[in-house]
This record gives sequence, C-alpha cells and structure tokens, in this order.
Amino acid sequence: MIHEVLGLFAATEVFIYVFMELATHIQSVCRVATQQALWYDKVIFVLIFGGFSIFGTYTGIVLPSGAISSIRDLGPLIAGLIGGPWAGLGAGLIGGAHRYFYGGWTNVPCALATVLAGVIGGIVYNINKKKLLNIFYSVLLAVIVEFIHGMLALVMVQPFDKILDTLLIAIPAMMIANGIGAAISIITMERIAVEPKQVNDA
Repeated sequence: MIHEVLGLFAATEVFIYVFMELATHIQSVCRVATQQALWYDKVIFVLIFGGFSIFGTYTGIVLPSGAISSIRDLGPLIAGLIGGPWAGLGAGLIGGAHRYFYGGWTNVPCALATVLAGVIGGIVYNINKKKLLNIFYSVLLAVIVEFIHGMLALVMVQPFDKILDTLLIAIPAMMIANGIGAAISIITMERIAVEPKQVNDA
C-alpha cells in the first residue's frame, strides 16, 4: 500500500510545482514575499495558500482505514515561512476548518495539525528574522511538521492499534511528499529574490 501512496504522491509534486509557478506570478504573493504587502495583498495571499491546503485534501489518498494521506499541511507551512505567523495561521485555519468539516475519524487531529503547520512556519519565519528559510531546513521542517501530525493523531484517536497501522503507512509518505513539496516551493520562491519583479506595479 505504501508504494501506491508514494507513487500517487510523486504525481502530486507536479501540482505543487505548477501551483508555485503560478503563485509567483501573482503580484500580491510577490509583495508578501518581498515584504511590500498591503492589507489586501495579505488577504489574497492567505486565501491562495488556504485554498491550496484544501486542494491538498482533495488530492489526498484515502487509505483502507478511511484516513486521508495528503499534502494539506504544505500550504499553511509555506504561507507561514513566506508571510509570517498571521499568514500561516490564516491559511492553516482555512485548510484545517475544511478538513474538520470534511469529516472522518481522524478529522480533529488532522485539522489541528494543519493549523499548527501554519503557526510553526510563521514562528520559524520570525526566528529566521523574516528571511526565506533555505532548502535543507525547509525540508527538515516539513518532515518535523508531519511527525507532529502523526503524534497528534496517535494521542487523540482510538483505537490505538488502528491508528498506529494507519500512521505507519501515511506519515512516512507524507514526510516525503511534503518534504519534496517544501523544497520545490522554496526553490520557486527564491527566484523572486534573485530576479526581483516589479512588485509595486498593479
């Protein structure tokens, strides 16, 4: 089963690349990334990455247990790393609320993990003095976020044996998928700094 999950996630990385390429051509995203954003840029930014978190749920893989293995946490995490705590929290709340109302026996820890992903990204943004995190640490952070996701599910969901069996399939795949996704996202966003756009233009 894990091989099928990893195979499907490999295809998902294409969606991440396309999303980030499109995002870097949106002026509001560029202004947030270069710390030139107005209030409406921040709102648009949160909606875009919150929407991508929802997209991550729908492109996820439903396991035999009914749990969903997905890249949902990636959108809020990257939003936090680029836009700070409020951006990460906003995107996380959008993706997390959708996951909660989507239902399922793991909806509570999964929704909470999505919110935490955005908050953690934002905290790291502040610790890193509002600079874009490098690729290695971004990948490491994505892996840590998915580890936390797994621990939340392990503590909050019963029966223990069922959730453990589910996590042994889902979490390693999510670590790999979100880690690669984080690398793709950071590489794409770095180009804004290397080749600055005219972000003050309408």
